[in-house]
This record gives sequence, C-alpha cells and structure tokens, in this order.
Amino acid sequence: MNDLAVETTLEALRSSLEQKEAALELVMAIDHVRDALPEPSAMLAAIANVVTDRLRADLCLLCLLDRETGDLELKAIDDRGDQLDRLDPLVARELAAWVIASGDVALWEAGAVLPVASQGELPEDLDLAAIPIIMGAEQRLGAMLLARARGRGREARPYGPDDVALIEIAESQIDSAVLQGYTYYDLQERNKELETIYRVDRIRDLQLPFDEMLSLVLREVQAVIQSEMGFIMLYNQVAERLEMRAATDDDLFRVSPYYEAVDRAANDALRRGQMVCHNDLGDVLRSVLCVPLILRDEIIGVLGVVNRYGPRGFREGDCRLLNAIGSQMDTAIFESLERRRLRQVLGRSVDPRVMERLLTKPDVDFLKGERSVLSVLYADVRGSTSLSERTDPELLVGFINDYLGRMTEVILSHEGTLDKFVGDEVMALFGAPFTQPDHALRAVRVGMEMQAAHQAVMDEWHSRGVDPAPIGIGIASGEMTVGEMGCAQRTDYTVIGPPANLGSRICEVAGPAQVLVCQATYDLVKDHVEAVPIPGLRLKGVAQDVTAYQVVQLRD
Repeated sequence: MNDLAVETTLEALRSSLEQKEAALELVMAIDHVRDALPEPSAMLAAIANVVTDRLRADLCLLCLLDRETGDLELKAIDDRGDQLDRLDPLVARELAAWVIASGDVALWEAGAVLPVASQGELPEDLDLAAIPIIMGAEQRLGAMLLARARGRGREARPYGPDDVALIEIAESQIDSAVLQGYTYYDLQERNKELETIYRVDRIRDLQLPFDEMLSLVLREVQAVIQSEMGFIMLYNQVAERLEMRAATDDDLFRVSPYYEAVDRAANDALRRGQMVCHNDLGDVLRSVLCVPLILRDEIIGVLGVVNRYGPRGFREGDCRLLNAIGSQMDTAIFESLERRRLRQVLGRSVDPRVMERLLTKPDVDFLKGERSVLSVLYADVRGSTSLSERTDPELLVGFINDYLGRMTEVILSHEGTLDKFVGDEVMALFGAPFTQPDHALRAVRVGMEMQAAHQAVMDEWHSRGVDPAPIGIGIASGEMTVGEMGCAQRTDYTVIGPPANLGSRICEVAGPAQVLVCQATYDLVKDHVEAVPIPGLRLKGVAQDVTAYQVVQLRD
C-alpha cells in the first residue's frame, strides 16, 4: 500500500473516530441533562442548547404534538443570531408538521424550494435540517429543526451525512427524554390531585358553617384549576331544579345570558350523569367545566369552574382535578345538608348533647323510617276547654307556654325526644333516634317527674289567677315505625303504629295527676315501680277492654 493510500485510510479512521467521539459526547451530554433537569421545560431547553452546540447550528427548535389535541407546539428554542425571525415561525411550524408526516430526515440548502404553502424558498444564506421525533415505529412525538447560517467559517456548509448521523443520534435520545418529561408531568399532576384532595379534606374537617365551607372549597378549586371563577349549584328537591348556591365571583352572573349558559352546562352534566367541558364558547364566557355531584343515587348538585386562564381552555388535567375534588365535595355537601336537615327536624326535639351525638355519626340516617320497639308518652291538660273559657287569653298563653317549657325540660333531661305539641298535649318518644334498652323505664320516670313539675307550675300560676289544671299521662310500648314523616313543606320526626294509638287513648282516660301505662310497658318496668292495675277500660278505637296500670311510685 503506497503512502497516499495509507494516509487516506488513516484520515478515514480519524474521521470515523471523531464521529464516534462526537456521537458519544452528544449522548452523554443529553443523558446528563436528563439526569440533572427532570422538569420538562428546563430539560428540553437544555437539550436544545446541547444539540445547537454539538451540531454547530445557529438555531434549534424542538416542537412537540400536544397529547390531547394533537396540535404542534414549540416547546424549546435555542436561537443564536435571530435566525428564527429570518426563517419565519409559521414556515418553521409547517416544516415541522411536514417532516412529522413524512417520517424521514429532511435537508434543505440555502435558496431551496420548501414544501410549505406559506413561503416558497429558504433564505439564501440559511441551510436547514429537520427530523421527526418518533418513539418506536409509530408513536410520533414531534420534530426537531436545525438551521445553520452560511458565511461563518467552518460551520458555513450544508448539512452532510455526518451531520445527519448526529441528528439521528440526538433524536434517539430526545424521544425517550420527551417520554420522561411526560412521566414527570403526569406524576406532578397526580401529586397535585392528591395535595388538592388533602386540602379539601382538611377544609371538610374544620367543621365550618356550610356556606363558609363552600366558599373555601371554591377558592381552592379556582386556584388549582387556574380559572376566573368557581361555582356550586345545589339541587332543590322540591322545585326539582338547580340553584346557584356559591360562587367565587358573581360578575359573570349579573348578565343573564352568561348565567343561562352556565346553567345549561350544569343541567347537561346532571342529565348525563358525567362531566361536561365546553371550550371556545365566546369572548366573555369562554369555557365552562362542571361535574355532577351525585351520592348514593341522590342528586346533590353541580360543581364547576368558568374561564380557564390561557388560550386553550380546560384540559384533561383540569378534568381529573375537578373530578377528584367533586368526589370529596359530594360527600361533604351531602353530610352538611344531612346535618342541616337533622338539626331542622330534631333540633328542638332532643337535648343538645343528644344532637351532638347524632352529628358524630354521619353514616347513620336517623330520619329514615324503621321499625323499632319504643315507648311513647302523652301528657294532656285536664279541663283545658273550660280553663280557656274562664281565663284571660294573655294569662292563658303564659301558663300554657310555661307548662310546655317545663315538660320539655323534663323530657330532654332524660334524653327523650319531643315529638310534638298538639294544643296543650305533649307527645314524647323514648328509644329513638338512639336505641335505649331502658326506654320504658325512662318514659315512666319522665311521667312521674312531669307530674311533679306540673304541680309546681300550677302552684305558681294559681297565685296569678289561673285555676288549677292538672294533667293526665298515658304511656305505651311496642313495635312502631319511627322516622321523618310529612311532605316537602313540613316534616316531623314521629311514630305510627298500634302502640302509639294505644298510648294516646290511655292518656285520654287518665285522671288528674295520674300516670297510666299499658300492659307491655308494665311488663318492662314492673320490677322498678309500684303500680295499681285498672282493668276493664273501654278505649275509643280499641275492640276489647284494656287493663292499664297506674304507677304510684318508683322503687329505688
């Protein structure tokens, strides 16, 4: 082999070695960036910088396809000499889309005709290379564009085979870097979901007033989803429609058409039973995202946000976040509404300590109808009709109110439940809403204490000119249906069943200062009381004669 051949071979080996060293350095540099900068934006910007250096380029563009919309977006740029202004961003975008579709590396020398509609030729002093970013055989992720300006010494040459080889090596690292960035982003989104759920859960645990809780949650929603406004609409069961209950900003709702658009979206979500997302609605009301709140097949309402900041509207991540928050809010709102309902129905019927115990058991529906063995007590003023005829109305009202108040105090002090007042008659339950194994004995104790308390009431009011008006008390025990009963306009927590009717009939025949109990009640308390049987009672609505027992006193 002559000297020329040897020199040629050595030059080829040196060139090959330099190419391999350049390729290795490029791989190591990109790998270092991936390890040092896991955040996607910073990582892609640093990779663009590395590629620009290693490929001796003046411009590097990294464009990625949006995973949701498929739109091509410029994610990183390294421009050393305002080359992008000369290339024209629109041309760059069209070239990136073209090379993604082609699937191959493309090279254009200065002055070449470009395969784009917006501009025909590449600037006379600019060379261009483009490569699609593809993972595997099918997953197209985006494209990389490199531009090199002529007239700058060694770099002032068209892209050749060695450049293409390095570009392909760079692409082989960038595709996995893009997927790494996606994984990082997805993990951050999941962490954001968990953190948001945690913060909403903390708000729930504060036990704030209902409206204050809604307001705090909405502000959390508005901040995390980066929207102009959050809103909650609750479902009115009586009117069968959604009603706006809370919003972080009501400016948009002062104009009727915008409110109607949000209302339509909310009702659409409720009708479908799933999230609804509308983007690009208009100039003022641009986007709406809302999720129905439905728990155990009961419609609660709709949670939503309006006008996502940024040009693209609500995204998949926003949908996941709102769903996650909604899954917490439906329970929170349901429990709060149930608490309000429980307070409305039982707030005046049970002792405050009993109410607090009820509220600590959100998983128990105390108002639903159920069959239970209970005791029911009736107390009625004897001769109230004639008393009302001979007593000044104002004086009579004062006496009745004092009497009812004292009787209520006795009932609640033994954890009984005040069912209702019917005129001057008092009705109370024992054994509901909480189970009380000694419900019958509690009822008898209350009956005896009520007689003593009423005697004190009569003594006080007799001195004011009210004639004595004793009470008779009847008590019955047995299986009854207990729960919230009534209509949408008004409900009561009460009982129905034969024992309830029996207690009322026994009360009707009870004499002044008497406490009469039925056979079933006596059987439950006979070891704790002294009682006298009263056989042969004929009660209205009862076919056979009844034996009742007059409780004389309680045993220690």
